[in-house]
Amino acid sequence: MAVEKANNLPEEADRKFTVRQHKAAYGIGIIIIGMGIFFLILEMIYHVSPIALWMYAVILLTFLLGLLVCLEAKNRQLAVTRNGLYYCNMFGKIKRFETEDIGFAKAVASPSCGLDYVLYDGEGKKICRLEAGMRDAHRMLLCLHDNEVDIRMGKGVKQATGDAMPSEIGIFSQEMIEEESLPELSGKVYEEAGMMLEEWKERNRKLGAGLLYGFGEYYGSLIDPGAEMQRMIRAGEELPEDYVSVLEIYVQKDGSMVSDRRGKRQCVICPVFYKRKAMTKEEEIRFYYNTEWKKYIEDVLAYWEKYLPKHKFMVEQTGLGYELKKKLGSEEKL
Repeated sequence: MAVEKANNLPEEADRKFTVRQHKAAYGIGIIIIGMGIFFLILEMIYHVSPIALWMYAVILLTFLLGLLVCLEAKNRQLAVTRNGLYYCNMFGKIKRFETEDIGFAKAVASPSCGLDYVLYDGEGKKICRLEAGMRDAHRMLLCLHDNEVDIRMGKGVKQATGDAMPSEIGIFSQEMIEEESLPELSGKVYEEAGMMLEEWKERNRKLGAGLLYGFGEYYGSLIDPGAEMQRMIRAGEELPEDYVSVLEIYVQKDGSMVSDRRGKRQCVICPVFYKRKAMTKEEEIRFYYNTEWKKYIEDVLAYWEKYLPKHKFMVEQTGLGYELKKKLGSEEKL
């Protein structure tokens, strides 16, 4: 099936999610229209005949700009359903297509110093353009990733973002793995993390800080922001569909937990392994490995190296309250 025109958008109840502008865009459009009204009032009060046409042109352009912003907020959206994707532009024109119709997507630098994502069909014709800052844009990126759509970097992306990978593109650093490989792979991650933390403690011996680290196992959606993460208690059970394992690192002093004056523990929680439902037609459950965990931990350790020596902390007499694991899929604990 190719990209085709459609008469109507699907009902909200039939959608998986919708990529659209934030409601704040309405406010911006209204403010711009209000500025046009303000300019019109000023022109009527302080009318000067030699510049009347120029002033009216500015007022008209201001009104048009505000109207376009409001139309953008109201109409432009991408609705994702089980039966296809529906894109509506700011003027209300709708086109329908399938994920199979997307030949490739391209990340391009936008004037706002962010990233836009442009979808093209198999012939290289543009289907639509989405901003990374739109609501649920990250879910659309997951949809592209899960359906193995080729994501390309356009001109200007490296200059706009520098050497750092944009957080949105970090989605594509998630590697799909088999659940059977979890014990071996988690053991390797634990060893690598241990070497990084020992090096950090050696560089910062003057702090006298200890580091407690290991894996915690939880269940709770990484996609649904309303889902509450809960710790898995029973051992040896089958991993749930929303399973997530995080590498937890806690700063200690003489075996006790360290917290700041507000009572917040000095720790880092980094998801490393997780399950989630793929955004494909079959919606199969896939197991993922976050290959970016090491960079995240390195950034936090670099921050601690500067932050901890300059602040005072409290020592908690209570422990963590649960045991961390060295290897997942086994009973091996710290």
